[in-house]
Amino acid sequence: MTQLALVGKPNAGKSSLFNLLTGLNQKIANYSGATVDKKSGTFLQYEVVDLPGIKSLISVSLDEQITKNAVLERSVSKYPIVFVATAMQLSENLMLFSEIADLQIPSIVVINFKDELEKNKIEIDINKLSDWLGCPVILMNSRNGDGLNDLEHAVKNNQFNIPNAICLNLYDHIEDGEIINTYAKKIEASNAEKSNLDPNDYFKRQKIIGAQIRSVSANILKGNRLLERSKKWDRIFLHPIFGLMFFLLTMLIVFQSVFYLSSIPMDWIDASFASLSKWTAQNIQTSWLADIISNGILPGLGGVLIFIPQIAILFLLLGILEHSGYLARISFIANRFLSNFGLSGQSVIPLMSSWACAIPAIMSARIIDNPKERMALIFAAPLMTCSARLPVYTILIAIMFPSENAGFFNAQGLMLLGLYVLGVLATLLLAAFMHKRSGIESNNLWSLELPVYRVPNWRNVLYNMYHKTKAFVVDAGKVIFIVSMVLWLLSSFSPRSQSFIEQQHQALNEDNNGGKPLSIEAVELEYSYAGYLGKIIEPVIQPLGYDWKIGIAIISSFAAREVFVGALSTIYSVGSEEEGLIKTRLKNEVNQKTGEPRYNVATCLSLLLFYAFALQCMSTMAIVKKETGSWRYPMLQFIVMLVMAYAAAFIAYQLF
Repeated sequence: MTQLALVGKPNAGKSSLFNLLTGLNQKIANYSGATVDKKSGTFLQYEVVDLPGIKSLISVSLDEQITKNAVLERSVSKYPIVFVATAMQLSENLMLFSEIADLQIPSIVVINFKDELEKNKIEIDINKLSDWLGCPVILMNSRNGDGLNDLEHAVKNNQFNIPNAICLNLYDHIEDGEIINTYAKKIEASNAEKSNLDPNDYFKRQKIIGAQIRSVSANILKGNRLLERSKKWDRIFLHPIFGLMFFLLTMLIVFQSVFYLSSIPMDWIDASFASLSKWTAQNIQTSWLADIISNGILPGLGGVLIFIPQIAILFLLLGILEHSGYLARISFIANRFLSNFGLSGQSVIPLMSSWACAIPAIMSARIIDNPKERMALIFAAPLMTCSARLPVYTILIAIMFPSENAGFFNAQGLMLLGLYVLGVLATLLLAAFMHKRSGIESNNLWSLELPVYRVPNWRNVLYNMYHKTKAFVVDAGKVIFIVSMVLWLLSSFSPRSQSFIEQQHQALNEDNNGGKPLSIEAVELEYSYAGYLGKIIEPVIQPLGYDWKIGIAIISSFAAREVFVGALSTIYSVGSEEEGLIKTRLKNEVNQKTGEPRYNVATCLSLLLFYAFALQCMSTMAIVKKETGSWRYPMLQFIVMLVMAYAAAFIAYQLF
């Protein structure tokens, strides 16, 4: 099957056209040697590939490099392309097509958003433009399919033509047969020098194309109501004061939506799997099978599916912001502040979404053009205070600062706010350090084209949300599920015999001096493989104020930070999910060596700082591996943040 590539600038409507052509007959994979998603599907006799948007063939960013390589390959293979241009920014779009035309690739040009031409009462002489370009030109609207029949007819009848070399006159003493190799070498040389397109080349192309555009439509460069309306909105949205206020309001809405709108479906998923686990434990007669399903398989699946609401809501909102044209404005506003830390305005959305969960934040880092910045953000994003830290924070803060007789503004709230601020500062500083020390090549100049404001293409937004959520469940879910099963095995089996554990259970209760009886489950946990791991690491964590029981909770919470509270509940045999009873038990826990409370201010502060910095989230590591294509980065990430966590926890415990 011959491959047909969709090529165009960002925001040209390629993805909308791709969805129209392929429908649900799509698949997602990674480009060879890269981690950017590759969307492909079938249309007639072709395999259609939606290439990432590109501003120019002279590019070094991750996604643009993929498109550039694909275009250069087609200059040799002569596989066809459909070039998608926006109607109201035709001159800028044809600047890119002129570079492709010089490579003599069989093409069809689609001028998208024809409805905007009609609204602005602009007509384009398609035949005259087609004659000049040397290939078919089709007007259509990818949002509603208007003009799709014309494109289908052209593709079905293989009407792809090799376009005229628009700027052939730029190259003196070059014969027609050498233009492809010469221009390809020019592109490669520019990439090697990390430079932009030759200014003389650019202005000559602009002059030639501008003259032709004026000849095919006298009004296309005038009376652009959509562009004028966008400029009026930008007077507000990019205003130094009002623009910043609207930006902060937008950030607040997105953050609150991801955080709060996902809470109900996440709670429903969590409760459903808890009920299902309880039902299987009660109704499956074979004990070992009931145990592995209720305590292993179902919690593992729940740990994957519980993230679906956050990821789906995030990519829905990102799609709306992107297709409306405001996402580019957000990047513009935040660029100046973030540039102090080696980041750009493109990082603001991933950073903001990290407050809900680092997983969708890392996935959304694909929008960042600069590979060095993208890697720095992926590396530092887990330090932002995600929702998984909240159960740990709230219970430890409640022990440190009892809320009795406290007003609305109290130490608990200030402490929680301080932890959020600490997360932001740590993220920016680590990102700046990684950006400076990373050996990844950087594209120092970030160019931004502000698209016109449009009503989002809801079909395309929902398509993208569905496919990106599916990619998380299928790819990262495999790793999460496997590691969850390993943790269950470590906690459920013991090198000791059951009779030995029962003897220890009886002995410990006899020595309990009338205290609350220990459950057999608590003793089984102590002598499980996980319990022995806790005893092994106890000498290492004692300087932080922890014992082997806290060690088990830390090991268990590697699956997810919020597991820490549940693990403590099991370890201390509370036997209740009520937070008050857990807090009471933790407050009453005594350090056997000192006779003082185990969870004093020093230990609680030490734990808070440990969980503020430590990468205790296997699902995040799985996503980092998927996005970077190697286990090297998540392992380095885990070690660096573990060292930060240990150092901060050690200092806090020793000082307090």
